[in-house]
Amino acid sequence: MERNIPRAAIHVGTDKKSFSSQVGNEAERRGWDEKRYQLKNADIDKNNHYNYSRKRLNFEIVKGEKIVPLGSQSVPLHERLQHRLDELGFKPYMDAKRPDQVSRNSPNCTVGIIFSGDHDVLNRLAFGEQKLNTSDPNADHSKVVLQKGIYDWALDTYRFACEKWGEENVIGFDVHCDETSIHAHVQTVPVEQVRKRGRIGSKYIHKDNPEKVLSTKEWRALPKEERDNYTKSEAAKGVVERVSYAKVWGERAKDKSQYLSQLHTDFYNKVGHKYGLARGFSYDELSEEEKRGRKHKNKVVLEAERQAKVALDKVEKYAVLAT
Repeated sequence: MERNIPRAAIHVGTDKKSFSSQVGNEAERRGWDEKRYQLKNADIDKNNHYNYSRKRLNFEIVKGEKIVPLGSQSVPLHERLQHRLDELGFKPYMDAKRPDQVSRNSPNCTVGIIFSGDHDVLNRLAFGEQKLNTSDPNADHSKVVLQKGIYDWALDTYRFACEKWGEENVIGFDVHCDETSIHAHVQTVPVEQVRKRGRIGSKYIHKDNPEKVLSTKEWRALPKEERDNYTKSEAAKGVVERVSYAKVWGERAKDKSQYLSQLHTDFYNKVGHKYGLARGFSYDELSEEEKRGRKHKNKVVLEAERQAKVALDKVEKYAVLAT
């Protein structure tokens, strides 16, 4: 498989049994002032590159495919998640010894997915011909203007997520333009649809008045001569929604691996190819050597590799021009 070509990227975070306000506030940058940005960048081990002057470029997509500034929704992410879980009737298992904490045996109720892609491709979509170093947290990008391309990519990605998991189950869709590489955080609730259990009851509809509907018990109570005025109709069995990580993402490790592989394929077919991004690779599709390399790489190494690739591309470009 050819590796050195621009590719789409999908990273599925750890499935969670609960979701804190702190995690939600970070995704939506709630309460993130300039001092908070400085504190995040001061963590040398994580090698963060948050740029405060680009915070204003962050945006999110809400129901109805509306693009709004990031964090502008009145209800924060963690509360929106809880509202959806309440709608679905989901109740986590609470720890017997610590009643205020969710038990380890509780089902997973939310999954976070990050959609991204080749650094240069997404930067070109976002910034066009504007020259800026996104790895410099102190650079002044106050005059940078987002281009239409990144909004198009985000909308296509949002539509893909809604088609895959249902718009009502896409709780947050946050696009970060204030870090080294542009990406979209998508917070979802895994929901399956199942048919209601129990017997299917019959209904009797009046031939001349369709709005007059009787149950079987009511129909039988009628005089025999009146029953002929009704037509029997089998009631359709209803469908209910319920939270189920296993049914959506896979019950076994093998099932999840296949789901992730198909996710990469579907994203390429629906979104990636439109923006010149080849299909990405899921972790299980990598060789053992590549898995080891990815596992031990941190942000410092990845950024160094990216800059080295840029330098190499420039050398090759000049070499072609010189011939």
